[in-house]
Amino acid sequence: MRGLIRQKGFTLIELLVVIAIIAILAAILMPVFAQARAKARSAACLSNTKQICSAFLMYTQDYDETCPSLWGGAGTCGGGGTCAQEWWFGLFPYIKNVQVLYCPERNEGSAANYNAMGRAFGITQYAGYGYNWGPIMWRGGGLLNQQLRTPAGQTYITGKSLSAIVAPAATFAFGDTYDTPRMTIGIAFAADTWPGTSNSQLRHMGGVFHYGFVDGHAKAVRVRAGFMAGAFNSRFIMPRDTNLAANAFCADPDATIVNGGASPDGTIIPSPIACGAIPRWIEANFPVCPPNAGPGSNCFFP
Repeated sequence: MRGLIRQKGFTLIELLVVIAIIAILAAILMPVFAQARAKARSAACLSNTKQICSAFLMYTQDYDETCPSLWGGAGTCGGGGTCAQEWWFGLFPYIKNVQVLYCPERNEGSAANYNAMGRAFGITQYAGYGYNWGPIMWRGGGLLNQQLRTPAGQTYITGKSLSAIVAPAATFAFGDTYDTPRMTIGIAFAADTWPGTSNSQLRHMGGVFHYGFVDGHAKAVRVRAGFMAGAFNSRFIMPRDTNLAANAFCADPDATIVNGGASPDGTIIPSPIACGAIPRWIEANFPVCPPNAGPGSNCFFP
């Protein structure tokens, strides 16, 4: 009678080797998967930016080639417009879908952060994109003039004519921001809710922000951050390419802007100064942050 054939099983060592190989493969592939997801979110953000570009161009054509104005509080824009508080209020009839305003990598805020008009549009969290008020605080220089105040005390900022923009293809209309209502991409506003201390902590894989330009195109731009005394959250964000930044924030880079109007700021940026000179002034006067740097410093993150 034939003997029984014994079936050989895995030994403990073989099983441990298989587990180790799986663990190594997972360690290799997980960052790849994470990077793929990050790239997908970045692509969705760029798509949103392009769609808002189209809405911006349609708005300006319907409003005598004038950029949206902003009014503070619960007021309404002059001339019967609907852009109180936020830049996208006036654009909403052309956007129609509030989801376009959300960056996939920003999940802060709630409907309560907006006034009744914003809630009526269906907003449920902070929008991911801000408007180009100019390079620094409320001084103007971008698509808006300097912030002023009515005799009744309400702040307002009037939009510029497209004809006043020297280089539409080089000038930001809006883009990624961490600002809160009323949201901007201004250098000293854009890091309002961002608690980071390193450029690698910026969204979109460590600082690739998406911007829509006045001529309607949108693209990704490398940015960097740092500490700035007097800025919102004591931090700032600006493009790494200062030549790009010198044009991108300014309707006319050679125009002089001043720290004044209804809302003077407490930053160390000189006044008066040419609009386009501000990014270069920051680069020339802000060193790399030392390890012990903190809010109140004026320096770039390494």
